[in-house]
Amino acid sequence: MRIRLIDIDSKIPNLALMKLSAHHKARGDSVSFDEPDPDRVYASVVFRANAWKARGLRFMFPHAEIEIGGTGIDLAKRLPDEIEFCKPDYDLYPDAAYSLGFTTRGCIRRCPFCVVPTKEGRFRRAQHISEWHDERFDAVVCLDNNVYADKAWFFENTDFVLEQGLRYNAIQGMDIRILDEEIAGRLADLKWSGQMHFAFDRVQDEPAIRRGIRMLQDAGIRTRHDVSMYVLVGYDSTEEEDKRRCRLLKEMGVTPFVMQYKRTPWTRKVAFWANCPAAFWSCDVDEYDRAKKRSKSCA
Repeated sequence: MRIRLIDIDSKIPNLALMKLSAHHKARGDSVSFDEPDPDRVYASVVFRANAWKARGLRFMFPHAEIEIGGTGIDLAKRLPDEIEFCKPDYDLYPDAAYSLGFTTRGCIRRCPFCVVPTKEGRFRRAQHISEWHDERFDAVVCLDNNVYADKAWFFENTDFVLEQGLRYNAIQGMDIRILDEEIAGRLADLKWSGQMHFAFDRVQDEPAIRRGIRMLQDAGIRTRHDVSMYVLVGYDSTEEEDKRRCRLLKEMGVTPFVMQYKRTPWTRKVAFWANCPAAFWSCDVDEYDRAKKRSKSCA
């Protein structure tokens, strides 16, 4: 069977397509991104705005069986277990420099703005890093939605990372509300391949955010350099609440990354300021806004 894979909009190697590739290659099928006359097409869509691109595939490949999945088009669609738990085909993305996978699925939270509970269901263990790590790489990237919610499993997996001398990253916003001293110490022990990412989605979480940042600092983590905090705006917070969260992070020495749930003139402005470290650390958002207005008036 001839299989064509289509990665419509992934920002990183597409894990589902890598697993589909591994499964079909093990069956002796021909698999590639450019199969000219496929019997079957698999397409993955991450962002809803790109769903139209996938829907048009039936016109491009009228004689092929077409399977479309991904968060951007179908939250209910899942890979069969025999594919979900196979080791990814890293050769599909020859420029990839790290192993990629989930140690857990789902989340212990039920945040109303998040699709994870609908897409992945209850929180549960998925795979040990050793099951999807490729020894060609010296780094692993976990896609878990709440990576240390199962503390014992997190330590078991990161024990493996430390024993193998691997670099580690967890690219989803970690849940600082359940951080404790042991977990903070383990985060400090790991060799990170990028910044640590946490989330500050709700104004009412301020006490937990303050406590968690102090805990990271006490563990020896350089928060200004090594930590980034996702800040959700455009959902249910006011402009003043958005400013308060960003200013709090500046006060405590943490760089924010503003995530826009809905784009408005305000969310674009605060994102442009906060997501530019040079601007964020040199001035306040109100000062930044006035400076932009002055520069326009002089143009």
